Amino acid sequence: MGLHLFRTKARCINCHNGPLFTDNEFHNDGLTYYGRKYEDLGLYNVTKKPEDVGKFKTPGLRNVMKTAPWFHNGLFPNIDGVMNMYNIGMPVQRVKPEQVNDPLLPKNDKLLKGLMLSNAEKDAVVSFLDALTSPTVLIRVDKLPQ
Repeated sequence: MGLHLFRTKARCINCHNGPLFTDNEFHNDGLTYYGRKYEDLGLYNVTKKPEDVGKFKTPGLRNVMKTAPWFHNGLFPNIDGVMNMYNIGMPVQRVKPEQVNDPLLPKNDKLLKGLMLSNAEKDAVVSFLDALTSPTVLIRVDKLPQ
């Protein structure tokens, strides 16, 4: 059920696709903190193009359960926080009157709207993500003959 939801209702496949589960594109996830203490303008910091404000590269999902904390700023220490954020919809910048014509005002990617998954559906997606995670492999170095 998790894979099915990943590909359909949860819409994860729109950005997390291919062998590494990433489109290798940049998207605005709404977490720029524009004009606030922890502001991070993402790709704009490199390109200086206003359309790149708040865009961050889509991470691959192989071994995702071992890569906490999640998001570019480490906002979520557990996967439940990530799922809840996507489920309700990513934060949208509140526009103050003085920001109406601001070319750097972040614009969220249209793909990142609330999912409205049930708790069971969120759990199923998490189970699928867990299936993309390999068990830890301990490598033992052979002792050389003396």
